[in-house]
Amino acid sequence: ARLAGPIPSRLAVGDLVLGAWLPAGLEKFRFASRDQELLGTLGLNAVEWLQRAEADGQTAEDHAMRFCDARGFKMPVFYEPPRFPPVGKLQNWATQTRMVTGFADSVAVRVRALQRKWGSARGFWGYLVGHEDYARDYYAALEAVVGAIGALDSQRPAITVGRLDHYESPEDFADAFFRDEGPPNIFQHEHYVFKGAVPQRGNELQNKLSFLLTGYDQVADILRGRWGRWHAIVQVQSEMRGTQFYYRKPTATEIEVQAGLALTRGASGIVYFIYSSGIETLSNEPDRVYEGLVDQSGQPTASYKAVQEINGRLRKLSPVLAGLLYYGATGMQGGLVMRSAEDLEFGYFGDGAGMTHVLVVNRRTWEPRTVSLGIRRNEVMDAITERALAVKAGEVKVDLTAGGWRFLAIPSQ
Repeated sequence: ARLAGPIPSRLAVGDLVLGAWLPAGLEKFRFASRDQELLGTLGLNAVEWLQRAEADGQTAEDHAMRFCDARGFKMPVFYEPPRFPPVGKLQNWATQTRMVTGFADSVAVRVRALQRKWGSARGFWGYLVGHEDYARDYYAALEAVVGAIGALDSQRPAITVGRLDHYESPEDFADAFFRDEGPPNIFQHEHYVFKGAVPQRGNELQNKLSFLLTGYDQVADILRGRWGRWHAIVQVQSEMRGTQFYYRKPTATEIEVQAGLALTRGASGIVYFIYSSGIETLSNEPDRVYEGLVDQSGQPTASYKAVQEINGRLRKLSPVLAGLLYYGATGMQGGLVMRSAEDLEFGYFGDGAGMTHVLVVNRRTWEPRTVSLGIRRNEVMDAITERALAVKAGEVKVDLTAGGWRFLAIPSQ
């Protein structure tokens, strides 16, 4: 019989969203054919977050949506539709602190206008309604905005971005944002842990990964039983503030381990921050200088190739993972793995009747390893290659790359 134990998620993981925050050029809009070529070969299927800009008589969203339509990408719309004032985007409605008569009707006017603008676009994914809107006073408006969207569009989700533990009440925020029907809304969790002084190996790095996992665990817990999905916004950028590195550039294996850890907590998407490089000028703080997947001239950085290779592996994982339900993570009772080595993380998945798969992640980003796992079953298979792994005396040896992962199928007996 299958191992039952914990209750699985209500939703299957679905096809993995592999996205990037786009601002091509950062301080000024740039979306030349070279950028489009690089995005097309990066292994993504989604983009989001553009500057408010115009070029050649069209908005940045127009240019990006045309690209999405041509390449089979998807993008949530953010800015107000044409002929609406610049305060008309849905985020501004989701951050109201006073609910007035006719509020939902006013939101519906904007949603219908967005549908008229983008309804024929293949890349029209959903509605980006918020970004770091943490105050409890906003939650009633957020609930009304997602309710108005849900009443008018049965195909597309609402999407919002933030760090869950920064909300004044994560539970109340989740109650407001996630509906119980229709297309599941999506929370994108942003948390960057590779500060300038974080070493590339050892206990201090492991402490930072544990800190990252604390947030991922919170997101997984708050989604349990809810009709919704979450994506991890993964740090790929460096950031200079003044003369100091506030964030250092993560290594290729540190980028991969962030994605793997998120998947062990039931994430259904990986969104890389940020594609572009450039300067962000702030009024009361030193300039912030970012380096992302491409440099300021638009040429690929080392991070570009790392993400390209990671996405190649994630695209192979996606169809195997898509139909499975998420059960939980390391330490849960009734798991398929009875004994493990140090510095590993596990995510358990199954078919609703019980757990059948486990994702194993090597937290050591500086070394590949062969680990021995105690397994409850007599048969183990690599779920992607469909090759059997030898089980001897209740143990299986698993090869893991530095910061890498393996997805194991452990069939019922």
